[in-house]
Amino acid sequence: MDLKKLFEIQAGLDIHIEKEHPTKDGEERLYKKILALHVELGELANELPEVFKFWSNKKNNRKKALKEYVDCFHFILSIGNELYHRKQAHKLDINFEKNDKSILWHFNSLIATFSDLWNYGEIEETYGSVIKTFLDLGELIGFSYEEIEVAYLEKNQENHHRQLNGY
Repeated sequence: MDLKKLFEIQAGLDIHIEKEHPTKDGEERLYKKILALHVELGELANELPEVFKFWSNKKNNRKKALKEYVDCFHFILSIGNELYHRKQAHKLDINFEKNDKSILWHFNSLIATFSDLWNYGEIEETYGSVIKTFLDLGELIGFSYEEIEVAYLEKNQENHHRQLNGY
């Protein structure tokens, strides 16, 4: 997966959105992105009921889960671009060693990390581990890097189209 390319593509979408929906004085756009990411993580989890809905017999929906996963990825990349001012996010040191943590651990770790950013504003030092945790989550769900990148690019194109049509 070419993260540098994806950060750059996301920066293009972020610029397009900023043009269509300029940041207002005093607006906390970063925190809106974090809240949106939390919502998207919840939507992703809802497409994977076998992971956590111990009270239900519903089955995972892999196709819908991939769509929700790339929605999350858009916000994670956008947050990285904002934190690193669109110039340095692709230079992150990311350790791609495997870990033995569960899908539940990955979901909760992502939520906790972004909650910490919300509460303490300190994520710059750990953002690389966020990307790794997120990509590991995708692998645990069963998505390949190639599949994630293709789905991301398709959704990015759709997001640009939405901006052009008054979304």
